[in-house]
Amino acid sequence: MNFVDIVGGIKDFLTGLGVSLLLPIIITTMGLIFGQKLRTALRAGLTLGAGFIALNLIINLLIGQMVPVVNAMVENTGANLDILDVGWGVAGAIAWGTTAGSLVILVCLATNIAMLALKLTKTLNVDIWNFWNQAFTASVCYIASGSLAWGLVAAAVHTVYELWIADKTAKDVQEFYNLPGISIPHGWAVTSVPIIAGVNWVLDRIPYIKDIHWDESNIREKWGIFGEPLFLGVLLGVGVGLFGGMWREPAKLLTLGITIGTAMILIPKIIGFFMEALTPIAESARIFMQKKFSGRDFYIGLDSAVLIGHPVTVAAGIILIPITLGLALILPGNRVLPFGDLASMFYFVVMVPFMSKGNLFRSIICGAVIMTVVMYTCTFFGSSLTQMATSIGYVIPEGAVEITGLSAGNWVAAVLFWIGKLFGA
Repeated sequence: MNFVDIVGGIKDFLTGLGVSLLLPIIITTMGLIFGQKLRTALRAGLTLGAGFIALNLIINLLIGQMVPVVNAMVENTGANLDILDVGWGVAGAIAWGTTAGSLVILVCLATNIAMLALKLTKTLNVDIWNFWNQAFTASVCYIASGSLAWGLVAAAVHTVYELWIADKTAKDVQEFYNLPGISIPHGWAVTSVPIIAGVNWVLDRIPYIKDIHWDESNIREKWGIFGEPLFLGVLLGVGVGLFGGMWREPAKLLTLGITIGTAMILIPKIIGFFMEALTPIAESARIFMQKKFSGRDFYIGLDSAVLIGHPVTVAAGIILIPITLGLALILPGNRVLPFGDLASMFYFVVMVPFMSKGNLFRSIICGAVIMTVVMYTCTFFGSSLTQMATSIGYVIPEGAVEITGLSAGNWVAAVLFWIGKLFGA
């Protein structure tokens, strides 16, 4: 067995555990390292695992209800786009399956540890599953350059960038979401941060537009009972369902509305599990670093999923489904047909609320710009994901010339991909 096979086996084992099992193990182990009693560390780990399981249940329920609507939207538009979005799950599995992707866990962990040792970051990233974003970067850069070494260097560069952004946004994330001691180094989410900052800069300079502010309390005040998360969710669900042609099936339409309303009131409660788990370990980590490293602080890096409980995130994500599909049809030069990732749209705007002070209006505008960048980036990658897929035996869906994932529309990977093409073999 060679080195690549050994590393691949370790990667398969770790990712095979799933986030709901892997994170409790990591958090419990970290708690013990930081001097917690076994009972305290184990409780934190299990509570975090329970939170992710509960969150996944709600998200899967939401996605399950949204998929038929998305299918109807795609069918009703009659889009003739030749790159099919197969979703982040498929894109991630493909990225992990390549030679370059199988080595990424080692690259990411080594880069993180080196940066911590050199005091270049405060973030210890335990979000191992989402290293698939760097696995995609490594794989696509390997394809572009023909060099495995460049693919792995690109993954390391991507890791440096995500840790830097995670550090820069950590305090705002902690304050806005009341999640002490954490940061968000999620490989895709961090790429949206400069886009959001740029859009906010522009909006701040447009008369009248700069003063529009739809936050949770503002919506509740103006809309009355229909501005509350439950009722707002029902209205959004019914609205999107009507756009997707569900007016013919009123029972399913109302069920969709109630499901989204349920998600909007349950997700914030589930985020309480994360707070309960992370608060004691963050405090233990702070004390540990003060004792061992002369008062240094550091953050625990987590999946951006811990942020999606904000009502503005959920609302913006739902509203952006038809907007994204409409953009795909009118953007000149776009080849991507949004599909698999449409039902998970809230992940694309998860970093917007805290950067826009909970402003739903700005979240929608930022989201539209983000999705424009995403679709053009996926178009730029062209056949890259298809090449990865066929190399590991994936069968391309019938009717699609190429495949992609909106979540693979990462401009950092695109820049590194372009460099690889420019200087590669």
